[in-house]
Amino acid sequence: MASSKLNALFLAFAMAAAILQPSEARPQILKPDCADQHGQAPNPAPVVSSGTTISLPPPPPSPPAQPTECLTPLLGMMPCMDYLTNLTVLTPPTTCCDGLKAVIKDAPVCLCHGMNGDMNSFMPKPIDPVRMMMLPLVCGTTLPLQTIFSCNTLTVPPIMPAVAPVAPTPSS
Repeated sequence: MASSKLNALFLAFAMAAAILQPSEARPQILKPDCADQHGQAPNPAPVVSSGTTISLPPPPPSPPAQPTECLTPLLGMMPCMDYLTNLTVLTPPTTCCDGLKAVIKDAPVCLCHGMNGDMNSFMPKPIDPVRMMMLPLVCGTTLPLQTIFSCNTLTVPPIMPAVAPVAPTPSS
């Protein structure tokens, strides 16, 4: 099972590498030392080798908070099930891609349930793991690499929310 997952992951990366074009060369940024010879802090704007000053892009947004359960975010991907379980369906519907993009934005770790087969117990047919891995490319979006790695390193929230045990009623 793990071998087929690795093969699917390798296939997804190979296809992404074949589809994506390399970006144009960027100028080399020269970073000054922490302090100059007079002990002063450097200018916060880096200097490009041509002498032009550029500003740095803003830091990336912080990752979304870890959800306590994945059922709610994954419900938005229900329109994907026919595509993910039926090889005769060639493209996912737009509502599927919208749901996928919402899960990537709000709860990307929940996609681990689709990649590792946990969702199969809730579906009438098993999800094709290759289609699950390829879904972001088919929908024109990208899955952050840290999400793929977090499936093996982080604790993935359960699909179903935890149910509080019912206290027994005292008998009279």
